[in-house]
Amino acid sequence: NDAEGEAEETKCIVVESKARQSTGERTWRAEISVPKANDYQFGGKSRTMCIRGPLRVDKEQAYKDKDRLEQCAKEHPGDISKVKGMAREMLNSKTH
Repeated sequence: NDAEGEAEETKCIVVESKARQSTGERTWRAEISVPKANDYQFGGKSRTMCIRGPLRVDKEQAYKDKDRLEQCAKEHPGDISKVKGMAREMLNSKTH
């Protein structure tokens, strides 16, 4: 039942970010809130960490990032380092 609770608390969305300064192009990024394993706030609610993907000028690419982050979180429940690693990998890729 704990895995179900974590899955319900993991939320991933695509948000619009600031326009690029150099070109004025609109940008989007995926953001995922992942519960921290065995880390609770007062009242028993689990703490979460927001992990952000890279800025994208292609909204569809931001949605692909979202899908990759969600899949990683599902495959490694409670392991924030894996999700952060995936976001870092996307940031270092040449896809913008």
